[in-house]
Amino acid sequence: MGKNTQNYSQMYHYGISVKKIMPISFKHINKAFTGIALSLMLLFLIGCSTKVQENQNSVLVSGIGTVFAQPDMVQININFYHTAPTTREAKRVVDETMQRILKILQDENIEEKFIKTVSLNYDVEYDYRSGQRIRVGQRAQQSIVVIVNDIIDNPERFPALLDKITAINRVEIQNIQFDVEDKTELFKQSRELAYQKALEKANQYAELSGRKIGKVLTITEGVSRDIAQTRALMGNVRFQAADEYFSDGSYIPAGERGVTSEINVIFLLE
Repeated sequence: MGKNTQNYSQMYHYGISVKKIMPISFKHINKAFTGIALSLMLLFLIGCSTKVQENQNSVLVSGIGTVFAQPDMVQININFYHTAPTTREAKRVVDETMQRILKILQDENIEEKFIKTVSLNYDVEYDYRSGQRIRVGQRAQQSIVVIVNDIIDNPERFPALLDKITAINRVEIQNIQFDVEDKTELFKQSRELAYQKALEKANQYAELSGRKIGKVLTITEGVSRDIAQTRALMGNVRFQAADEYFSDGSYIPAGERGVTSEINVIFLLE
């Protein structure tokens, strides 16, 4: 009896208590995850329904705008060469030709930044006779690109320049390309025209379906680029140095140069 009382008192003195640990309920966790999954699925279905409804109440159309303008510049390739017994002699003649061309360009007020050498070669030139390769000499060749501006206000400038350059022996003028120096405004106009054409299509489809055009949902630009000179009277031309090709008062039609823009627009239908 005394022993049991002593044990009880000792347990009470230290304040020892034992609590029952409850096990985790997986059933509640499963319910929570199920609720979250159902909520996400509901949001997804609402989004899909909205997207389908949006597609059913919109129209996708495209527009292409092309704008032409008169070229105000021209780019030409000038090629000249000389064959001599030695490279030094061939180079000397080519250098002299280059100086003559530069003098003509300077007289025509062509700035140095618009003159660029694109190739300069020194090669051995051969000829084939009776199936055998025979050395002819050393060949020096140089090609430059020249840009001539202000051809609208001064239309006689470019033909006069060609007459002077082609008067030099063994000079070839290749790849004459007319262009517009600044196409910023042309592209603005072509984009505006492309949008107007897309809007015109959308209004027609809306009228046919008994609806009205609403706000724009998306605008996607396709390709904005220079287009071929479809209205040009003369494309790329190659001229060789010959007096009969040019005479006083030469006339070279430049035609027109154009740019085009393509867009896709989605309009809301009301």
